Amino acid sequence: MKNNTVLITGATSGIGEATALKFLENSWNVLATGRNEEKLEYLKEKGAKVFKLDVTNEKSIVDLVNFILSGNIKIDILINNAGYGQFGTIEETGIEKARKQFDTNVFGLAAVTQKIIPLMRDSGNGRVINISSVAGFTSMPGGGWYSASKFAVEAISDSLRWELKQFGIKVVIIEPGPIKTGFANAVKDNVVLGTDGPYGNLVKKLTTESTKSIKGGTAVGCANLIYKAATKKNPKNRYIYTKEGKFIKIMLAIFPGKIVDTIVRKLFL
Repeated sequence: MKNNTVLITGATSGIGEATALKFLENSWNVLATGRNEEKLEYLKEKGAKVFKLDVTNEKSIVDLVNFILSGNIKIDILINNAGYGQFGTIEETGIEKARKQFDTNVFGLAAVTQKIIPLMRDSGNGRVINISSVAGFTSMPGGGWYSASKFAVEAISDSLRWELKQFGIKVVIIEPGPIKTGFANAVKDNVVLGTDGPYGNLVKKLTTESTKSIKGGTAVGCANLIYKAATKKNPKNRYIYTKEGKFIKIMLAIFPGKIVDTIVRKLFL
């Protein structure tokens, strides 16, 4: 795969970093992007081309495209991984924080994709892999804004898949369940606890105590699945990662909504 190139956003930590390393191990050309210059330097030392990118900044995205064009780089696969989790109840999380969540997880993803699609279309093939979440098909108390952003990623991805088929570009969604990465620490940094409000310690329990008992998966395990989705000739539309994620999807398909509500209340409330 020495002539194939993958562009990865949010490649400086967690799933993105593990994915970059996975592709490098398999002799792909990797264009790793992110905001952490120290981590970008680490990936550069591993053999990746790197570019400091803020997906919420239009100029940054335009500069990336110019970097690709000036370097005559052919992008075969785009992996939209940049994102974070804004947790807090719907009432207590300020709209500005909610907008910031969408700016990164939804509009940032869309802005990068809009600029890269023409480069793929010119070559008549390509693949877009969007990193969603189990939260992209179900929500939970205290996770409404994050889930809303991932539901949007799912909707955008489905539309893209239908729209881009005529150009030979495939679109795949990855839906990770609980994973042990720095994501949890980022959640804690951004979470709106509202412990003195009407919801008490609900969100605190959700983001700390309730996650202790969940084994979850690993960034490397998710990276392996992403690599499979990227290299399989006829990939599935969606791939779920972790046993917990698969269990949740089965539960939603089997049980009526009222029973699911009862289970959620017992688990979280």
